[in-house]
Amino acid sequence: MNQEVENKEVKDQKDQIEQESDDNEKNDKKEQTLQQEQKKKKKKNKKKKKWGEEEEIMTDFDDDWQNKVKMSKILQDPDLPQHIKEKYAIYENNPYMMIVSNVPLNVQLKELEEYFNTLITSLDPKITERPIKAIEYGATKSWVVLECSSKEAKRALVTQDQVQFVNNCKIKVEKPRKFLERILNPQAKEGELSAEQKQEDNTRLYLGGLPTYLRDEDVMKLIQSFGTTKYFNLVKDTTSNTEISKGYCFFEYEKTVSTAKALKALNNLQIGDKKLKICKVQGEPQQNKKINGRDQPSNYAGSFLASCDLLRLPQVQQMLTIPQSALIPSKVVQFLNMCSIEDLYEDDLYEELMEDIRSECIRFGQIEKIEIPRPDKESGFCNPAVGKIFVKFYYQIPAKKAKFHLAGRTYNKRTVITSFYPEEQFDYKDYLING
Repeated sequence: MNQEVENKEVKDQKDQIEQESDDNEKNDKKEQTLQQEQKKKKKKNKKKKKWGEEEEIMTDFDDDWQNKVKMSKILQDPDLPQHIKEKYAIYENNPYMMIVSNVPLNVQLKELEEYFNTLITSLDPKITERPIKAIEYGATKSWVVLECSSKEAKRALVTQDQVQFVNNCKIKVEKPRKFLERILNPQAKEGELSAEQKQEDNTRLYLGGLPTYLRDEDVMKLIQSFGTTKYFNLVKDTTSNTEISKGYCFFEYEKTVSTAKALKALNNLQIGDKKLKICKVQGEPQQNKKINGRDQPSNYAGSFLASCDLLRLPQVQQMLTIPQSALIPSKVVQFLNMCSIEDLYEDDLYEELMEDIRSECIRFGQIEKIEIPRPDKESGFCNPAVGKIFVKFYYQIPAKKAKFHLAGRTYNKRTVITSFYPEEQFDYKDYLING
């Protein structure tokens, strides 16, 4: 009897323990459920907060920006031509526009458009239409204006500051208002310059004595013979609808060795019967920093060069002009300013020139062919290719070395100018590319 009582008590205790365990499990589950619900509520609150920020950004697009254009302070600027003021006012207030600066001059608008279409869609894959609606040059070819097709495209672009473009070139993306404030108020920018930036100003160069009919690409022919540029501005008179060069420019190389080469080679460079003038810009004067013809210094070297009839000869213009293809690496290198047309009439001088160019270029690699166009001895006729020298290497690497090392060297007291030349045109004996 006692044994039965004990067994019953043990069983009751076990049942009680199991019941308590079940109750604990249920309580734990309830507690976990409550915690999960609290976390969900917190997440919902966070999401609401983020969506609120998005909506605040989107309200910028709903403003009547056309009315803001009419009220823009830029329209009151007395130093800007009317057509420039109207454009800048639109750039400043159109909520779909962005500015891209530090654009390489050898880049086409179509290439930039495709690049940013790809960039924006990679940043936001939900964008289905083409992100860039329109693209155009600004006052100079060193900056362009992008018009986005949607709010989402603009929002994706705003997240970018500097983007890596072709050939490791960094281009800057920013809102128009910030960009215009900087270029129209150089005094404010000057106050913000760091010591490092001021030091960079000492590597900026001035080149005067340029014929006023030369384009941006033509001037780049000369300066890029010595190295890659990170800044370039051919100063223009914009008082009329047609922009005309003032005959001088400011530029800066990526490497200081290129600066030294250019200073040595371009100063007093003979073009026709006149000479160029180049010098460093020490703490570039305030009037030089303004744009669109505002208080620019007079073209003391370019005015008399522009009136020189010799520079308008087709032969001379051909030698000064650079096509876009001259910036694309090739196995063919073109040399300019190594000889006079008179030298090419004489057989012995011609052979001497041929041997000199061969012995110098062979140091960089095997040469396949050398071409030096000559004038017609009987008629005396000279086509525009006369005065150029072409060297075709078997491989592209020796051609690159020759172009780099021989640019800026002197030959018979003449500064040598080098560029690449399309291999296909060279093989067809087409020496008259004129971009």
